[in-house]
Amino acid sequence: MKLILITATTMLLMALTMGRTALADLNERITYIKDHFGEMHFKPEGGFILRKGQVLPSLVWDEPEVAAALVENTAIPTRWFDSDLNEVTTAEKTGRYYAYGEAPAPEGYPLCRAMTCCCLQQDEDLHMLAVYRYPWDERSTKEVVKGWIESEEEVITLCGKLDSKPPYQPERPGQWLMENASVHVRLKRKIRNITAPPVEVKARRLEGEPAPVLFTGKVELTESDSEFKAKMEDVFTRWHQSSGEPMSVVVARKGNVIVSKAYGEMNGKPVTVNTPMFIHSAMKPIMGLQLAMYVDREIIDLDEPIGNYLPEFDTPRDKNLTFRVAQVHTTGIHFPWALAFSRHFYFNPWHEALIAKCPRDWNPGDRYQYGCVGMSLSVRAIETVTGKNYWEAMEEQLFEPLGIKDMYPGGSGFSAEDFARLGVLVANKGKYGSWGLFSEKTYESIMPVQLQEYIPNLDQRIIRGIGFTTMVPGFYGHSGGCGTRLLVDPENHLVYAMTRMEGDDKFTEFNKEATDLLQELRKEYIR
Repeated sequence: MKLILITATTMLLMALTMGRTALADLNERITYIKDHFGEMHFKPEGGFILRKGQVLPSLVWDEPEVAAALVENTAIPTRWFDSDLNEVTTAEKTGRYYAYGEAPAPEGYPLCRAMTCCCLQQDEDLHMLAVYRYPWDERSTKEVVKGWIESEEEVITLCGKLDSKPPYQPERPGQWLMENASVHVRLKRKIRNITAPPVEVKARRLEGEPAPVLFTGKVELTESDSEFKAKMEDVFTRWHQSSGEPMSVVVARKGNVIVSKAYGEMNGKPVTVNTPMFIHSAMKPIMGLQLAMYVDREIIDLDEPIGNYLPEFDTPRDKNLTFRVAQVHTTGIHFPWALAFSRHFYFNPWHEALIAKCPRDWNPGDRYQYGCVGMSLSVRAIETVTGKNYWEAMEEQLFEPLGIKDMYPGGSGFSAEDFARLGVLVANKGKYGSWGLFSEKTYESIMPVQLQEYIPNLDQRIIRGIGFTTMVPGFYGHSGGCGTRLLVDPENHLVYAMTRMEGDDKFTEFNKEATDLLQELRKEYIR
């Protein structure tokens, strides 16, 4: 029987070769991984670079000693697929290959993951390739080559360079990772025998008078709007002078822009309201709006189990782990923030394999704890429906009808002006110009509500929506750790979008000034 602690015989052998300190560290690692098995890594034996003509290798554990202490059989059943997703056993051509493994776990569902590899000609010199493809890289050629062999992300970048023309840069940061993730979603559907055609959710053409859109042309401002504009620009001018941080702000009412101002420089260029900046957790309302489109078409129900889409969670324990529970941070899954970003949350279609092995602090729906784990599960489920990385689907289904284009895949860049377009969509309750993305009924279903009606065990004081929360009185929205914010007052059709790269030591002070001005303007409209 396998235990957390290594057997006495194995302990003696290890002690002879490792020393007491190393053995103590190993035992500590084994104890930790027993309850966090999803954090175990495996990769192709020999690394992520393949050679044409070779028999494709097995997947092996990064930490074989830890795996051996926790599972009876450490062999990882491995399947390989070529660039057309045909199952193969030999690398008969150059290009991308995908390895899939169902690694045995101490209990429950196997640890299922797939990864991308790059196959080169048998005699291709990696060091010369590094000089050719990475002439500007500050690292040594040796370090670049080492990265290709050991890092899947670097191999994906290499594949992008091999598939593109000089100067070998992606169209946008994250582009190659997004496209690679969509291939993995198709692979996942094939492996899991999902035969239903991928769903395309499209905006609907509206009849009659078009809804407001974000209008950036000349607008005649009222006296109140003009006074507000001067005061808001003064706040941001002083804020930028204090912090030196690049930032931009857009405020609009009924789509008409009242304030549109940017401050500072990035990468040696002046910031504009169209400059993509970090959004961090301000991604949550965007994810909520994407989910709303699937809810509106009755493809997904907010109160159905996520296990209907992700087999790792199709268990009695997770019968109450619904899309709503996931979106409002009540999953009970212990998932540190660092794990989300170290495992490439945005572009990791196999992320649920990690999450499923995380400890549970409580049963789904019993308590609230803000985090990101529910968002990951929600979008991973959406991917199985769309057949694409959720961000790529989002660009086509949500961003395109709104004219959103100043953003980078995966939330690493989003402009204030485009953020404001999303705000106008929310203020319009699902409409934008001649397009209907979701109905007013669906809009109501994603706005903040007292959750006990849907999640009976939850404290009645918990009020949240699907990606939205009450930020300041009268405004719904969300903020990010970098300081980026989206606020919407649907009653008065008022939208506030601010983007920035990071906070500063006077963020609270200046942010309060800005939101106090919004409240004053809102009161003027109410009168």
